[in-house]
Amino acid sequence: MSDFFADDDWQKRIRDEILVPQFYQRYALDGRYVLLDRGGLATRLQKEMGVDTVFQVAGGEMISVEEKIVRWPGYAYSAFCLETDSCTVPGRESPGWMHYSAADFLLYCFVTVDHGLDCHLIDLPKLKAWFWPLAGQFDAFGPLSTLNRTMGRKVPIVDVHVNVPTWMFSLLPTLREVAA
Repeated sequence: MSDFFADDDWQKRIRDEILVPQFYQRYALDGRYVLLDRGGLATRLQKEMGVDTVFQVAGGEMISVEEKIVRWPGYAYSAFCLETDSCTVPGRESPGWMHYSAADFLLYCFVTVDHGLDCHLIDLPKLKAWFWPLAGQFDAFGPLSTLNRTMGRKVPIVDVHVNVPTWMFSLLPTLREVAA
């Protein structure tokens, strides 16, 4: 069974070592970004709003982001896994972030063979509007062998890029990450 806490720690480490210096610090106005890791409000924003990070950009607009960082499996991914059911355990059922996230963007990153990140910054409200009428057409995944037995849909990356505003960029690993 997958260890949620170990996976979460790994994802935060990748975020801190690659995304923070190369994305958030670069695009946040005067360093104005907040990683929602700790504290009661942060937990509520993550669990109820599906927001992992907020940052201010030029012009003063505040942007909210739902982050997904996926390990290198030995091959390039062809689909995004969009969570429709966060928990499917009887008596504890709960909707997935594709239902409840109020973030402006989904930042979906795949770790690459060289320990860098291939990132897809996706307009989340437009993704949800496009996805839900078609959800049944995409292959299901799950329930995963996790505590919550998560389920969702595998949506081809190319389909998202064609139908939803998406910006793709790659980030290189830090020197510390390469040495590890």
